[in-house]
Formats: sequence, C-alpha cells, structure tokens
Amino acid sequence: MKSSICPCCGGELVEDAWESIRNREDGGIVIDVYPAYTCKDQCGFVKQKKEIPEVIAQQGKDRLLLLYSNQQARILDVLDLVLWPPMHVDSLLSKDYWEEYNGDFNIEELVGNARDSRSASLEAPNLFQFATSELSQDAFLCWLMSWSEQPYRTLDRPLHEAAMEFIAVIFNVHNIPVPVIETIIIKRQFKSLDILAIINDTYAILIEDKTYTKNHSNQLLRYRDAIKIEYPTLIQLPIYYKITDQSHYQSVINAGYVPFKRIMMLRILINGINKGIKNTIFLDYYRHLQKLEESYSANRTKRVAEWDAYAWQGFYQEIQKEIDGDWDYVSNRSGGFWGFWWESKKQKNYYMQLEQEKLCLKIVVEDGENRQKLREEAIREILYESELNSLRLKKPTRLGTGKTMTIAQRTDYIQLNLDETVNIQRTIDELKKY
Repeated sequence: MKSSICPCCGGELVEDAWESIRNREDGGIVIDVYPAYTCKDQCGFVKQKKEIPEVIAQQGKDRLLLLYSNQQARILDVLDLVLWPPMHVDSLLSKDYWEEYNGDFNIEELVGNARDSRSASLEAPNLFQFATSELSQDAFLCWLMSWSEQPYRTLDRPLHEAAMEFIAVIFNVHNIPVPVIETIIIKRQFKSLDILAIINDTYAILIEDKTYTKNHSNQLLRYRDAIKIEYPTLIQLPIYYKITDQSHYQSVINAGYVPFKRIMMLRILINGINKGIKNTIFLDYYRHLQKLEESYSANRTKRVAEWDAYAWQGFYQEIQKEIDGDWDYVSNRSGGFWGFWWESKKQKNYYMQLEQEKLCLKIVVEDGENRQKLREEAIREILYESELNSLRLKKPTRLGTGKTMTIAQRTDYIQLNLDETVNIQRTIDELKKY
C-alpha cells in the first residue's frame, strides 16, 4: 500500500476510494467508485487519484479506445497525440470497426502528453475579464507608464518602447514636443483625478479614465483647477481615456481634454506586440480591447437578430457619420433600449428616433397645449406625408399621452444584404428620406 504526507495535518495518506451515488431513470441507483487518497488520521482530506484508463480496442496502431470510469470512453490519436471528447463506450464501439488491443504502449505517458481536442475552442482566461473596474484599468495605465523610465529599457526593451509610445502620443495630440523622460512620478486618485503623471517636474499628464461611464457635473474642469492649485507651474496635458464609445465628446473638448479612444490604444498595443512584447498583462489587455473592437464592429458581420448592445452602438456610429444625431441608452419601464435620434428640419416639435429595429416619429407637446388634439392632427399630417413620399410609416398600436409621444413608426427600416447582414449605406439612404 502506497503512502504519502497529508498536506492538511501532516498525517499519512493511503490509497482508498470514495463513492458517489446517483439516481437512474428507472428509479434504481448507481454507485460510482473513484480511486482516491485519504488521510489515515481522518482529518477530512480527500484527493482523487489520477485515473489511468484501460485500452480496450484499437484501429491499427494509430488509434486507441480508452475506457474510463462510469462507462465513459475516449479515442486517443497516437500519431498526433490528440485525445478526443468522452462518449459512452457503447456509442464509440458501435460507430467504427475496432480490433482487440495487442500493443504495449505506456498509456499513462501517452495520456499525460496528449492534447485535449476540446482545448482548441477554448479562449484562455483573461485578467481583464475579471478586472473590469476603472480602478483596474487605471492600474494598467500606471503600470505601463512606469516602464517608460530609462533603467527599465534593459529589463524589457519592447515594453519600455510601448510605454514611451503611449506617452509620446499624449504629447503629440497636445502638439507639444516629446521630451526625454528623465523622471516620472505617478499618482492615482489625486484630488479625485484618476491618474496624474508628472514628467521631468515640468509636465502634468492628467488622465480621466471613463471605461463604461461618461463625464458629468463639470468634473473635468474641477480636476484641472485642483491640479493648477497644487502644481501651478506644470504644463497640463489632459487626456480623456475611453475604451468604450459615446455619442460625442464636445464637453470633453470644451474642458481642454483630448479624447484618447480605443483605436488609438490598440495601435500602440499592436506595435508593441509586433516588436516582440511577451508580457502576459500587456497581451491580456490587447486581447481585451480587441474583443471590444470586434463587438462594436459585429453589426457588419452578424445578423441583426444577433446584435448585442455594442453592435447597436457600432451601427449608430455608422449612421452618425452621415446623419447629424445623438445616441445613448434610453431607460424605461419595459427594460430600455439603445436609441439614436435626430431633429426634423421641417417641424421644430418633431424628431426621429431609432429604437433599435424600430423607427419612430415623435412629437413634443409644450405645457398648456391640448395633447390629444395635437397628437391626432400630427398623425393625420404624417400619415399623409408618408403616403405621398412612400415612407411606409404606420400609426402605432398604442398611443401615448405624455409630453413626448410616438405618432408614427416603421419596423423594417434596416436594409439587408442577401445573407441577412445589414447594408449600412442603403439603410442610411433610407433614413435620409425622413
């Protein structure tokens, strides 16, 4: 009997087995027995013993049929060292012609070195799948900028150069020559600003990181004022770092910040990878941003029914290139939607709104006006215009009574290609009719 030391209490581990009871469909029970190591001193430690399957059949010398517990079997491709997914042994035996096994392979070694075929479809766990907060992203940006200091060049030159490129882009977008970085001091959550990086005691890089949120309450100007009071002589380079998208950045620009968007960071990350960066944190962040980029552009490749929130945002950004409007999430009691809206050039109290797959024409009623009367008059006018100009608008099934009401709608405005993906240009041309 083999024995080893228990990691919990230091006692002796001995070979044993543990049982699992499960119900059968006919009302009976099945007792599965699993080889294991248990603590002789009964501290409660149990470790399942690695199972070595039995070879029960072969196809030539290239494929072996391995039998595991619970009547589960797997095919081992000996030449390519690939282990195929488990199935019930009877199912595998019935699919192909099998011969009796007569080989002398070291099965434990083969199985230990074989690649599980299921791993090909797996995506490696990514740090930023779990580190989703802005504080986590702040930490990455601080970590990256730290590599810009000259001594780190000898430790990892490609990573040092990527950090230098990130800082250089910030100087470039502010039209300031990039200095030789002699010193860099990085502060997090300084005066409520996400990141403050002081370079050569001359420049202050202000980074406000908005991962899934937007600027609000005049906060951007407050941060600049706070840094100005604390460091009156430093030249400010404010950056609004945004890896997701928003409809517009006018308030950001008015506050003196330059939007630093996802595509800008992706270029830096790709350049770093092309130069040979192997750092796992760096690569994880690249994959995180690249996956976001693919989600936004999914409106070009996926059927409309398969679009998620990112795909709708990407679709609205395409429309925004030719139609002057805004988009954002619209919350309501029904669960909300992503919407895009633009004003009518004909009637000041009308506006159009895309509610994902539905186009709505809205009317805004001022206080004191007869809402029902204005609504009915507007519906008659709009349906007449629709008929005249082949706009295919229809009266809504339910009419609202609020200050803002939908008076006409269309549920097939999105123009599709033969493969049921959206034809962006034809859809924009269709919307321009309104």
